[in-house]
This record gives sequence, structure tokens and C-alpha cells, in this order.
Amino acid sequence: MTKPHYEFLKKNQVHLGNTKTPKEIVQYFYHIYNEITGEAKAISGCGRCVLNVKKRLKIEIENYEKL
Repeated sequence: MTKPHYEFLKKNQVHLGNTKTPKEIVQYFYHIYNEITGEAKAISGCGRCVLNVKKRLKIEIENYEKL
């Protein structure tokens, strides 16, 4: 994870929970997720799919902070 990604996630940490998130932020969450994992996951309207991406990003924040 890059420092700008980390800073964006920390700034928007309130949206990493089970909350309604603006589309632009969800798009960037997916962008960060895809860069971290190397996947090409498409943005989905599926609430569970978005929540899984958010959960992974929270884990990545924790891992980044341990460094």
C-alpha cells in the first residue's frame, strides 16, 4: 500500500464500516483494493461485495501501521 492510499483510507475511515458510501469513494476503494491484491475486481452494487472490499482495506491499514 502506498502512503497516499493509506492517507486516503485514514481520511475516509468512517466509510470503511457498514455505511452508505458515496460512489466516488467506493470507486477509489476498489482501485486501492485492486492495486493491493493484483485482482481486477469490478465495482459492484452488491452490498456484501463492497463490505468485503472494505474489510480487506481495514486489514491492510492495520498491516501498514505495524510497519
